[in-house]
Amino acid sequence: MNTSFAFRFLENVKDNRQSLVVFCSSVINQDQVIKCIKEESERLPIHNNVYLIALDKHKDDLKKLISSASFTNEFRALVNDDTSKLKGLIVDGLGDFSNIDAGIRYNTKIATAILQSGSLEIFKSRKGVITSSSSYHFEKPSGDHCDKFIRTSNLLISSAEVTFLALSLLPFLKSHISRVYIDTSSIAFLISTAVQLSANCTGRNVSIASFESYAVFKQPYDFTEDEKALIVISATTSGSLAKEMIDKKGFGTSQYVTLFHVNLPNNQQGLFDVSSVIEGGITSVKPENCPFCMREAKLIKISGDQFLPETPKHELLVIRKNDFKDRESFFTEFATRNVLEWNKSSSTTAEYNELFFINVKNAVGNKSDSFSKSLEKFKKRYIAKDVNALIYLGDEGSEALANYLKDDLTIYSADEITEEGVKKLDSVIVVAGAITSGRKLLSVSRKLRNLRECSTITYFVGFSKLPTKDAMDQLKKDLEQGGHQFVLVRDCSMPRVKKDTYTAWSSEIDFWRPFKSEDPMGVAEVELPDHFSLREAHLLNENFTANDLFLTDPHRNALKLRPTFAFWSGLDLDTNKASQADVFWTVQAVLHDLRIKSQEKGLAATYHTTLISPVCFDRFNDGVIQACLLRAARPVELDYSIDENFSRQMTDIILSILKNFDNSQGEGALEFLLALASGRLRLLKTNLQEIVNLLMVHSNELLSFFNAPLAKLLEK
Repeated sequence: MNTSFAFRFLENVKDNRQSLVVFCSSVINQDQVIKCIKEESERLPIHNNVYLIALDKHKDDLKKLISSASFTNEFRALVNDDTSKLKGLIVDGLGDFSNIDAGIRYNTKIATAILQSGSLEIFKSRKGVITSSSSYHFEKPSGDHCDKFIRTSNLLISSAEVTFLALSLLPFLKSHISRVYIDTSSIAFLISTAVQLSANCTGRNVSIASFESYAVFKQPYDFTEDEKALIVISATTSGSLAKEMIDKKGFGTSQYVTLFHVNLPNNQQGLFDVSSVIEGGITSVKPENCPFCMREAKLIKISGDQFLPETPKHELLVIRKNDFKDRESFFTEFATRNVLEWNKSSSTTAEYNELFFINVKNAVGNKSDSFSKSLEKFKKRYIAKDVNALIYLGDEGSEALANYLKDDLTIYSADEITEEGVKKLDSVIVVAGAITSGRKLLSVSRKLRNLRECSTITYFVGFSKLPTKDAMDQLKKDLEQGGHQFVLVRDCSMPRVKKDTYTAWSSEIDFWRPFKSEDPMGVAEVELPDHFSLREAHLLNENFTANDLFLTDPHRNALKLRPTFAFWSGLDLDTNKASQADVFWTVQAVLHDLRIKSQEKGLAATYHTTLISPVCFDRFNDGVIQACLLRAARPVELDYSIDENFSRQMTDIILSILKNFDNSQGEGALEFLLALASGRLRLLKTNLQEIVNLLMVHSNELLSFFNAPLAKLLEK
C-alpha cells in the first residue's frame, strides 16, 4: 500500500518555479519516497525545493531518512546534486508545521500554500466535480438546479491523501469538542482520521454522526445543541446548507466548517476553495430560473450519498411511418379540414393561446362526416329523459358542441351556474368541446355538488388532448365519483403547453430581440433584414394564420407540403389543402408518442438520451416537415454536439441543404440556421465552423445574415 502522496506547489506566486512535496502518512518508506521524487523529476524538472513532510510521531524516521547516505545519493542523482533543496517538515496534532532540524514553527504562508495546493491536486486527480452534459443536469438536495456538483466521496480513496486532507481539520478540533455532526456519512472516514491525529482528542471519545444534509429539515434529528459540537459540511457551491442551519438550529456560526467550496459567503469558514480548478465554474440556480430546464435537459436528483446507477447513454432514433399507425384514423378525420389549428385563443377570457387548438366549431359543422355520426350515436345513448339542462364550458368550441346536442334542452354557460342554482336542475350534461387538462371540468363538478341525490351528471367531451392515458384515467375516475358518467368522443393526446412553457417560438422571439434597435440590451452587430423584422412583429403580435408557423424558404415563399408525405400515405387526405398547422400536429403527435413509449423504444428515459437521427431529415425532406421536426423536438433531442459522429452526420445534411438553397432540397435552410443560432440544435464547434465558412461567401441575403450570430457561438 502506498503511504506517500506527492504534488507540486508555488512557494512564491511571483516565482514560477514549482516546489515538490512528498507527504508520508505513516511509517516512512525510503523506496516509496524515492519513487515519488523520481516519477516527478521524469515528468518535469524540479527547479525549486523538495519538501518531505511527516507526522510528528514519525519525526525520528524522517530524520533518519534525510541523514541516510543511500537516500541522499539517490536524491542528488535526481535533483542535480543539490541537497540544499531538501527540506524536512513535521506536522503536530494541532496542525502546525515545524522545521525538523530547528524544531520551530515553519513559515505559515508556505504551510497554508502546501495544504491548499495538495487539496487541489487531490480534487483534480480524483475528479471531485461531477459534470453534466447538455442533455441532463442535476437537482441538489437543496432543490437548486446545477450543471456540476462536488462529490466529496470521490476524493476519499487513498489513506495517504485522506490523512493529508485531515491535517487542515486539526485546528478546528478544539479541546472542548466531543461531537462532530457531518452532512453525509461519506466523509466519516476523513473526520475519524482527523480525530485520531488530533492532540486535543487524545484519550477522549469524540462521536461522529450524520444528519443527512437537507433531510435534517424534513424530519426530526436529535442534535445536542451546545458549544461542544462541530458541524462539518462536505461541500457547497453557495453556503446555503450552513446558512439555513445557522438560522434554524442552535449552533453558532463559528461551529460550522465546510471542506470543499465555491462561492462561500464571507461569514462562513471553509477549508479548500476549489473554484480555480473547476473549468467554467458551477451554475447553480433556483428551478424557476433554470436555463437547463428551459432546454428541457433531463433532471437527475442527487440524494444523500448516491449519484447515478449508470453512465448516461446517447443513441439515435429513426422515426418511421409505423410510428404514426395509431394516429391514422384521427388525422384522416380532421387533417386538412381547418380543425387542427395553431396558437389560437379558445375564448376572449382565456389567459393564453393554445398551441394545439382544435376548432370544434368546424369539426361539428359537417353533419355528414364520421365525427358528426359519432355525435349522433352518443347523443341517442347518453341524453336521458330526465336530462333538462346542458352546461357548457365557457369557450366557443364547447358552446358549438352544446348547440349541436341541445334539441329542446336549456343551455347554460358554466360561468352562469352557481352552487345554489344547481338545486333547481334535474340530471345534466356538462359539455366540453376540447380539454387540455380537465381542470375546468373539475371546477364545474365542484359547482354541481348540490345537485339532487337522484340526479346524474354526464360529462360529454368532444376532444381530449390530455398528454397520457394515466392522466385521462385519473380525470375519468375523479369525475365519475358518485355514479356519474364520463363520455369521450375523440382522443388525441398531445404535449401539455402552458402559459410559461418555453417553446421553439419563445426561443425564436429571444433570438430576434437583440437585433431590434429599440431593445436597450441589444448588442447585435448586424442589421436585421426587413423580412425577419416583419417575422418578429408577427410573433410579438401573435398575428398568425395556420401557414405562418415557420420561416419561409430562402426565396421568401411559405413552406408547403408536397404530395408525398409518408405519414399520410394511404390516407384519404388532400395534401394540397394541408396547412403548416396540420403537418406540425402530425409530427408533434408522433414525437409525443415516442416520448411516452418504453425506454427501449422511445425518446424518453431517465439516464438515457435519445436524439432524433439525422437520417430523419433526409427521409422527410420537405422543408415544412423538417421545420416541424426542428420545432417539435426538444433541444436535448437535437444536441448532436455530444458525439463526434452524430455531429458529423447532421453537419453534412445542413451543408447539403444550404448548398441547395435555390431548389426544393433547400426549402428548410432558414429553419436549420435559426435552430442553430438560437441554440436549439447543436453541433461541435469544428462542424459549426464549416457552416460559418459556407455562409461567409453565400449570395442569399437571408442565409448570409446568420453568419454573424453563428460565428459568435464559436467564441463561447
